[in-house]
Amino acid sequence: MKKLNILISALLIVGMLACSNEKSEPVIFDQLNYFQPEGFQDSILIGTLEVFENRDKSIGRKIPLFVAVTPALNRDSLKEPIFIVDGGPGVAASNQSYFYTEEDDTFRKYHDIVYIDVRGTGRSGPLHCIDIQTKASPQEHFQHPYPKEELMSCIETYKDSVDFNFYATKYIAEDMEEVRRWLGYDRINIFGTSYGGKVSLMYMDRYADKVNRVVLHAPDAPNIGYTANRGKWSEQSLQKVFSYCLQDPLCKVAFPEIMNEFIVLKRRLQTDTVTVPVDFNGATMPLNIKWYPVAAKISSYLYDDYTYSQLPFIIHEAFLENYTPLLETFNLSDTTTSYFYADGMFLSNICAEEIPHQAADSSEHASFLGDYIYKTRKEACETWPVNPVDRSMYESVKSDLPTLIISGGFDPTFSLETGELIASTLTNSQRVIIPYMGHTLGDLSNLACYDRNVLRYFDGETLVLECFTQMKPRAFKTKNSE
Repeated sequence: MKKLNILISALLIVGMLACSNEKSEPVIFDQLNYFQPEGFQDSILIGTLEVFENRDKSIGRKIPLFVAVTPALNRDSLKEPIFIVDGGPGVAASNQSYFYTEEDDTFRKYHDIVYIDVRGTGRSGPLHCIDIQTKASPQEHFQHPYPKEELMSCIETYKDSVDFNFYATKYIAEDMEEVRRWLGYDRINIFGTSYGGKVSLMYMDRYADKVNRVVLHAPDAPNIGYTANRGKWSEQSLQKVFSYCLQDPLCKVAFPEIMNEFIVLKRRLQTDTVTVPVDFNGATMPLNIKWYPVAAKISSYLYDDYTYSQLPFIIHEAFLENYTPLLETFNLSDTTTSYFYADGMFLSNICAEEIPHQAADSSEHASFLGDYIYKTRKEACETWPVNPVDRSMYESVKSDLPTLIISGGFDPTFSLETGELIASTLTNSQRVIIPYMGHTLGDLSNLACYDRNVLRYFDGETLVLECFTQMKPRAFKTKNSE
């Protein structure tokens, strides 16, 4: 009898271990409700999970995290879900749900696609600074991006209800883990873009056993410091655009002196008072054009090929003192509030993590953008009431998880060396460089190559790398192509 009891106990233990190792069945249909947004081909699942703003003590205010899922079509053959982690900081991941919810989208064939509007963004207690995110007149586009009065107004809006100290990356990673448990997923794939790369790396570092595979697109990381290097990397990107233009027969014929014209334009706007008449609300008013807001706009136009292919034309026309194409990039007549970024969340994050232990080096001053991005953000952070995170948050993440790092050859935000630096401590990583990509894909040809390879990586299949070189930008804009 004793032997029989031992045998039964052993069998029970084996059975319990087997059950504990089985994949848990996701409970998305229990936790979320169907909803079909306007313009979507299919429905998605949506819901909210309340989490403590103060995750350190689990007391006080709760944030309703907005969670959406595009459910996989083949539920009998489910693979690990793909968690979409967007950038900013301050951008809501649910903005991307449209792309993955088309009925023939390959990502959703065997994978649930999960979007979390991280705390302070989208529909998760967004921290919008309405005055900052609204331009009431054309001249505001050429003023300090974070005027002190508007900062104080935003702070006043939230001072009695929000603690800005709880919007650092580590809290977002902890929220993400709570969502994973809530939805009943065992292990997940992560697709992190830009700042989402920083969130992804921190999640990998803390919850490695919950991760299957990771794809990082143009990623930020705790040890990068993009704010202090934006000028240097933007300069590298612009010079690549100029060089590529001069290798292109049509662009070279149209703008043979583009580099010199840019230098002259920069010097003119730095030293002279350039005033042009603009129409606004049915009246004509004078507009003073200032260099560094123009430089910041040029830097933003380097983000993808759709916009960087217009830059030689815009710069050439401004050199000829036709500022209309340049001013059109600012969309001066639009006085609506932009809700794409939640500026309060952005400042809460970078003022705790990016600014306190960084400084722009001399190479920034040599760039066309200078230290404008770092300087204006630093000045805003001197007003924003948030404490610096511990220095340990700046350490590079070490991991042996399978990770694909995708970098753009023209990226003005995270240069190629940043991808190399991130990969140096990820022992099971693979790098892909898309030669003509900026920070985002834009209008590159052969986009199917990108989607196909990302999905192959998540599924543990061999990548087909040759097609990345076939992802070419659109033709440069010229006077004849208008």
